Amino acid sequence: MEKQGKLILRLTEEAKGGQGSLFYILNGINEEIGYIPEDAVSQVAESLNISKAEVYGFLSFFRNYKTDAADNKIYHKIVVCKSESCEAAGSKQLLEHIKTSLNLDFGKHSPDGKYFLDYVYCFGHCAASPAVMVDGLLYEKVTPEAFDEIIKMISVPIKNLGSVNPADFKKPENYIDANVSEIVKNGELLVFKRCGNINPLSSLDYVNAGGFSALKRVIDEIKSAGDEGKILFINELKHSKLRGRGGAGFPTGIKWETVFKEQSKDKYVICNADEGDSGAYADRILLENDPLSVMEGMVIAGLIAGAKSGFIYLRAEYATAKFIVESAIDLLRKTGYLGKDILGSGLEFDINLIVGGGSYVCGEETALMESIENRRGMVRQRPPVPAVSGLYGKPTLLNNVLTFAYAVFILSPLKDNPLHISNLEYFLSLGTENSKGAMPFQVSGAVKNPGIFELPFGVTLRELLNLADAYETAKMVQVGGPLGAYFPLSGEFLDLKLSYEDMSEKGGILGHGGIVVFDNSADMEYRLLNSLDFFIDESCGKCAPCRIGTIRIKELFERVLKKQNIEENLKIIDEILESMKHLSLCGFGSGVHMPVRSLPAYYKN
Repeated sequence: MEKQGKLILRLTEEAKGGQGSLFYILNGINEEIGYIPEDAVSQVAESLNISKAEVYGFLSFFRNYKTDAADNKIYHKIVVCKSESCEAAGSKQLLEHIKTSLNLDFGKHSPDGKYFLDYVYCFGHCAASPAVMVDGLLYEKVTPEAFDEIIKMISVPIKNLGSVNPADFKKPENYIDANVSEIVKNGELLVFKRCGNINPLSSLDYVNAGGFSALKRVIDEIKSAGDEGKILFINELKHSKLRGRGGAGFPTGIKWETVFKEQSKDKYVICNADEGDSGAYADRILLENDPLSVMEGMVIAGLIAGAKSGFIYLRAEYATAKFIVESAIDLLRKTGYLGKDILGSGLEFDINLIVGGGSYVCGEETALMESIENRRGMVRQRPPVPAVSGLYGKPTLLNNVLTFAYAVFILSPLKDNPLHISNLEYFLSLGTENSKGAMPFQVSGAVKNPGIFELPFGVTLRELLNLADAYETAKMVQVGGPLGAYFPLSGEFLDLKLSYEDMSEKGGILGHGGIVVFDNSADMEYRLLNSLDFFIDESCGKCAPCRIGTIRIKELFERVLKKQNIEENLKIIDEILESMKHLSLCGFGSGVHMPVRSLPAYYKN
């Protein structure tokens, strides 16, 4: 108890006055103790001068927090990925093998108390699926045979709560370290060109590779022209037609302009790195391999919009990215690129890292801000939009990881592209009329050459799958993450252009650019039910159409699969989906109709 009290006191002191303080304190307790003891809730509430109900309400919202210790504290913890990309690569068979061989089920210990089974919906290692974590170590491309070998090799003494010392772990022969197979494939490589070619924690390497040239240009222009200089860069972004790469595709220049025009002493910049879409991992690759480009974009955004504080909101599952981002922030402060006097300009901007607690819906910008404010990550009703009234009611510029990196490319004065023209002109030369530039399409599943392909918008699905060398048995794809539509790999769909407008015409979305390929061995009934479980688990519960609709849809589909009142139940399902589409508060509830309608429509068992 005394040790616990000292831990909470230290974490509270470290978090004092900072944003996301509940995340910081609860994550710290979780890492040190392995769960959140009941008496710790009282201590945290008292230290922050809030109610116990507020603390419990917050921690109970996020799946990474547990409030009770296991009956048997000594065990091996196995965490299986349930994402679409892992499923397309054989995770169903792997999961069945794990459950049978160790007599396990989700949320339970094996009869001998040696193993505990849990799941996540995505580890973000989609190009190397299936992914499994055992005692904190991540394994990629795990087959049932490889899993058996992993279990046999665990011979070191087990620490409490399923933790082992990685240094004592003897790796099996077919163990694949994370990042080995996660490479950026051929393409335009506008923002991924430095990945793997520089030390991500060397500001000198970054500068020598063209880094910070956009920031220096922005600083010089603001120093000489003031607000007119800021308007110049906003207009360049508007002219570029850059759209947010986080899924919604909102015009970036307009968002930056809105925050710039708002009259407020306090403004914020937030980088949304809560990359939860299955099949999408480009944000993680960029943060792990070229984090300074993202932070340069955030500093530029802050200087233009008039904000002095920025935050990177990172997925809890991205441990390597957390270490690199923390180190990169420290590096930039020491080298003068962050702080009260950036590069001696007198201009001010700083960045802090906030690590989430495991919630897909916190990728939605208003839910994300709610959680930073120490509340449950439930979406806000709009208007007002975050650019007008966001974090703590202040104007907030919120963009995705990739959006900041593309903004840096566009505003950079370097002429390092194949046509030897300005980066803005080169960006405009790529893509389609309404989808300019390039997109990192992330292909996984039933392909021989998975990875990231940074290609211009307008590339066809056929062309992309040829580059990824899809299996001859491939029969369908899901584009745009768990809320994206399924398309058959035949006829007109193979010639579908991957752009915002073409996807919309076909009733789909691009999302984060994740594309999961399924072959003819895929179990469509299993895929549908797994998808419905995801919607139920991840609904924030704020609005009734989503909270009730997700559960009701699964109940009805289970009856349909049992051949009970098929036509009537399908009609009710369609009515619920239509209500969710138009009445849900955010894109999560309104987007459920895409996968749920397209999967049965194209693939009937």
